[in-house]
Amino acid sequence: MRAERLSFFVKSVRVVPEGWRLDGEPGYHPQHWARPGDRFDSACGEHGRPERDVNLVVVEISESHGIVTGFGGDQLQPDDILSGERLLESDEAFGGW
Repeated sequence: MRAERLSFFVKSVRVVPEGWRLDGEPGYHPQHWARPGDRFDSACGEHGRPERDVNLVVVEISESHGIVTGFGGDQLQPDDILSGERLLESDEAFGGW
């Protein structure tokens, strides 16, 4: 198995019926964006706020916002960076190089 790092840069946070709507942008290339069902497990502030544990499941994601549900959304603030990891089967498991 191999892991891909996921991130989302938060610009604003709003409470919505599904959980929290995060305006901002996902990190990395679109192939590494979080997908519905993926989890973010930590949040840290760009300007010195300490890292916090969260357990947020992605409900929806786009290039300009995400909707998450779970534990820790109420702690998010603008300029936070969410991070998580997606575990993938190794290329060898699929006959890769």
